[in-house]
Amino acid sequence: MIAQIPAQIYKSDSRGFLNSEKYNRFSTFNFEHYQELSRKAFGSLKVLNEVILAPQQRITRFINSKTNVILLPLFGGIEYKDNIGNVEFLHVEQIRVLAADEELTFEIFNPYEKENVSYLEFEFQMEKQDFKNYFEQYKFDLSSHNKLHSLFEIERAHGFIGIYDGRKEGTFTLKNTDNGVFVFVINGAFEIENRLLEAKDGLAVQKTETIEWESLSQNAMLLVIEVPLNSN
Repeated sequence: MIAQIPAQIYKSDSRGFLNSEKYNRFSTFNFEHYQELSRKAFGSLKVLNEVILAPQQRITRFINSKTNVILLPLFGGIEYKDNIGNVEFLHVEQIRVLAADEELTFEIFNPYEKENVSYLEFEFQMEKQDFKNYFEQYKFDLSSHNKLHSLFEIERAHGFIGIYDGRKEGTFTLKNTDNGVFVFVINGAFEIENRLLEAKDGLAVQKTETIEWESLSQNAMLLVIEVPLNSN
């Protein structure tokens, strides 16, 4: 029998759900009014939300100080604007990484007249000694399948993304074995460390050097995030 690495699965159908005329929000971890004992944050990764924004609608977010925010469009494009003068349009295969030493307010707008847009938002709470201000946009290319592509690097957290063909395998080795790894399936299905994960499921793993997976569907997409578990 194959031994399983200790891990916690965050099933998509158990995410916190907020429905309104403007947007739907699905929260992998505890967020605002959604609070469950089994849905605590994983290390410095405090927020992982999927947002579906209706046409011509906008959403405003308030961000605490010493927080890194990452925005990753999944479908369509979004207009970003914050209270310190940054304005941009962000589309699929682009990612916005931002951090502010002080509190920050930003707005996301769906400019399309008839189509919803969707995006992921992540928040990492960083210790003061790890923190520096930056507002950067990155592009990435997913035309090459069956490998991980670097997505972001913020202090001691590292994010990767990959698209896999059916029955293709992959591995990830942590840079620091004191960290944990969080895997989030965007599309399709994977077997990750002998556990079945489907679209929008997450898996938090600790006390390991390497994780392995196999894609169970064509064009399956996943995020792999190495996450600091403590402030040392």
